[in-house]
Amino acid sequence: MRTLAIALMLVIASSANGLAWQRPQAPKLEDSVVTFYAGEFQRVVNVNQDLFGKIYPFLQEFIQNRLEISGRRLDTLQQLKMLVQRPGSSDEDIKRTIQDLDKADADMQANQERFLSNVDPLLRPRQQARVRMFQQVADQRMRQFLNSIRNPK
Repeated sequence: MRTLAIALMLVIASSANGLAWQRPQAPKLEDSVVTFYAGEFQRVVNVNQDLFGKIYPFLQEFIQNRLEISGRRLDTLQQLKMLVQRPGSSDEDIKRTIQDLDKADADMQANQERFLSNVDPLLRPRQQARVRMFQQVADQRMRQFLNSIRNPK
């Protein structure tokens, strides 16, 4: 697993040139993240190949939406930071950016709920629990990873 994670990081770092999120390279990044997430999902949740084949389209859509929403949320958060630090920023601009941030958060939650409502009926309760535990760890890793791409040190 560590080897796969390191390989994924290298692929992503090289495809993103260590810079901020760039749309032309997003498909490579998405494919790498989907591949990594899917493999870990199958292993941790412990689903057989047939069941995984049914789940995979939902998983792929979930991850693609998650990446898009995360990127939008990070952009909005950066914009909000700039607005707050800039003395001439209007309250209306700040309010609108706060609303955009809240919308991204709501979209993130809706994406999560849609994914779980699609896959839960296919899984046993123990597997449903594993999905949720896996997602906690995966979400944290994905946030750290996206932040490291957007803000290289």
